[in-house]
Amino acid sequence: MKRTYKILPLLLLFAGAHMAHAQSGSVSPYSLYGHGLVQPNAFAFHQLLGGTQAAAQSGLYVNPAQPASYAHIRYTTLDLGGTYQGIHQATESASLWNTTGGFRNMGIAFPLKKWMGLSAGIMPYSLTGYNMLTSGTDADFGDYLQQYQGKGGYNKAHVGIGLTALKYLSVGINANYVFGSLDQTTNLIFTDNQFNAVRLHQRTLASDWMWDAGAQLRLPMGSVQAVLGVSFRDGAAIRSTYSDVSYTYIASLSGQDTPLDTGNAVVDRAGVIYLPTQMAVGLEFSKPVKDLPIAAWSVGAQYQVTEQTELLPFWSGTLPWLTSEPWTPVYAENAQRISLSASMIPSLAMPGKRLKSYLAEAAYRASFQFENTGLVLQNTPIRAWLGSVGVGLPLGGRAIMPGDVKFATLHIGAQLGAYGTKQNNLIQEFYTQAVIGVTLNDQWFMKFKYR
Repeated sequence: MKRTYKILPLLLLFAGAHMAHAQSGSVSPYSLYGHGLVQPNAFAFHQLLGGTQAAAQSGLYVNPAQPASYAHIRYTTLDLGGTYQGIHQATESASLWNTTGGFRNMGIAFPLKKWMGLSAGIMPYSLTGYNMLTSGTDADFGDYLQQYQGKGGYNKAHVGIGLTALKYLSVGINANYVFGSLDQTTNLIFTDNQFNAVRLHQRTLASDWMWDAGAQLRLPMGSVQAVLGVSFRDGAAIRSTYSDVSYTYIASLSGQDTPLDTGNAVVDRAGVIYLPTQMAVGLEFSKPVKDLPIAAWSVGAQYQVTEQTELLPFWSGTLPWLTSEPWTPVYAENAQRISLSASMIPSLAMPGKRLKSYLAEAAYRASFQFENTGLVLQNTPIRAWLGSVGVGLPLGGRAIMPGDVKFATLHIGAQLGAYGTKQNNLIQEFYTQAVIGVTLNDQWFMKFKYR
């Protein structure tokens, strides 16, 4: 089945400032398209580094976007975190503030050998949440309101392994289980009470596996090292079922609508959603610290491209690009993102100054990214940018027995970004986001000589 998506005349009146975030974690009308708004494939540490993950190596932090990095994990590591976001949404004629947030992700990694590591975790792949109104006039039915509502999203659980294949080369692979549901409802309400309101409810359920892989090449350059990284996710047809039902009803101000006649119903039609191919290439320079699994400083850059023209919200039958029949993709262009990042621990970056204060031992981070999302509305490309600053605060370490290691890092950061534009009756979103996470490191599976 082919589903057709028309560009909305986004002369929107937003209804319910807190409508969908409790269920979905998103309050963006742009989550109407595709699978919703795709979320960062990162925990707090890398999220504050703008997603420059293809070339990132660390012995302390889980990097699910680059499975080759698991080979460098030195301690059993638990990463978890969340976000809280305030969003200003505006057209040329109206605006409002929305908020959303909560716990977002959790992951674990641990070394199997000095040259091999394993990771597992769970996080949202995409989020959908919107509630908006358009108005119009029809020659036969008179004035009407059309309401669009959506909630849900897809989650991603991964398990992956990374290993050092050669002295300076590491490779890795993730198996990702994608699951979740997406509910979308359209209500057509006529001002003239002689016409009953019409509702269309659509629900997509998805669950299946996909994979991604990566490689990193480390290049020692005296006291500095460079890492060249590449990650690749193959496009995946995720098994799904689709249901929709349309019916007339009598609308009530109390919210207790009265259903009348069912016009059409489709139940559990088998098909797929299609997650597009994605590739990222990154380069990072850093200064390693002897006998420590962290760098004194690092700077990184990454270029990522996503084949958004492949994206399918739901499809049954042969994939459209494998047939000769014409079709219109949801996204008119492929997405491209450029990210830059820098981080520093003052006490390690400037050892000659003998900095010993607590703040000198914290890790400071900053990043910026710019993206062409691939979405084109009203002949207008939708673009986004995001700036981040953050700090990693050490929570102390302690040794219970000789050789035992236990320590943690609290990640706190602020992000400022924009999505979309007010041009051509579209919506511009300007948002601030607090990012908080914690990383726990422990020395597991170690045989102690003395107890």
